[in-house]
Amino acid sequence: MKTRIKIGLPAAIAAGAVIAFATGSFAQYQNAPPHGPHEFMTASISDPKGPLPDTSRIIVKLPNQIVWTGNKSLLYGDPTKAGDPYGVAVRLAPGQFSQPHSLANDRWVYVASGTLWVSDSDAKSSYPVKQDNFITNLAKTSFVDGNRAGATEPTVLIITGVGSPDNRIMSDYTQTTNVKVSDPAGAKPDASHMTITEVSTTGNQNLYGGGQQAQTEGTPYGVIQTWTPGRYSSPHYHPHPRYIYVLTGTWWVSSSTYHDTRLTYPVPAGSFVQDLPHGIHWDGNRLNDPQTTRLYITGIAPAGNTSVDEDGKEVQNAGRAGRGAATGAAPPAGR
Repeated sequence: MKTRIKIGLPAAIAAGAVIAFATGSFAQYQNAPPHGPHEFMTASISDPKGPLPDTSRIIVKLPNQIVWTGNKSLLYGDPTKAGDPYGVAVRLAPGQFSQPHSLANDRWVYVASGTLWVSDSDAKSSYPVKQDNFITNLAKTSFVDGNRAGATEPTVLIITGVGSPDNRIMSDYTQTTNVKVSDPAGAKPDASHMTITEVSTTGNQNLYGGGQQAQTEGTPYGVIQTWTPGRYSSPHYHPHPRYIYVLTGTWWVSSSTYHDTRLTYPVPAGSFVQDLPHGIHWDGNRLNDPQTTRLYITGIAPAGNTSVDEDGKEVQNAGRAGRGAATGAAPPAGR
């Protein structure tokens, strides 16, 4: 199902389209020689971290800053508002389940950790979906899901979709079950109700709505991106908000127009980040990081990026410079 959404950007955000990086922010490097974009790309994880990104461009919420209400955290949007894109993090303790439910619109579920047990009807007939799998609950079909009793860890989900008045996610997952992980598993749900896709732990992968190539105005999309050590994007901005959940590794981000890896700030796994419309930023993974960084990115199309130079001015005919492009020691991952 293709969903298109009309977006209105707040005037204050749209007006702050391009802001040159303040030279005072380079105080920690005042003895370094003059530099511009792409001139210092060898910062490693052992080097000092850069400043927290400018909150008028990119908002970082570390794991301890994410606000939870019970077992849910509303990351963005309103699930009950018709046509409103939303994202919710869900953390299910062993034995927590949802009620049978159906929705007017498709719903997209990423299993960030643990196992999600899914069914068309009840916990007893539920089927296990492991970490790094992606589920689409198709519109107007019944589903139930949760974490069976006896599990050794919670199940963490990132659920996105388009709001509708019948959406009960913020009051759901309050049921309990005595069905155990050791009890027989049910059959895999019918693909006409629910699809399950295994997500690669390497490279990039479009999950829904066209992913990184989504261009139809107002269409929701989701994509997995990976950053090997030494791989970065160039300074750029996006026309619409983007929402990022850090799945694994450390993600190094900067709101500077200068492409200098000493300016990057470490964002650990479990963090949530918003790229604000027209907010200049760039990101990647520092050298010598033992882990590849993996991101789950959602947003509204078009998913393109606009490159900027060291003065924050748009670079004409620069191609796609955002998270799909790479500079530095390592080749692009998956693209």
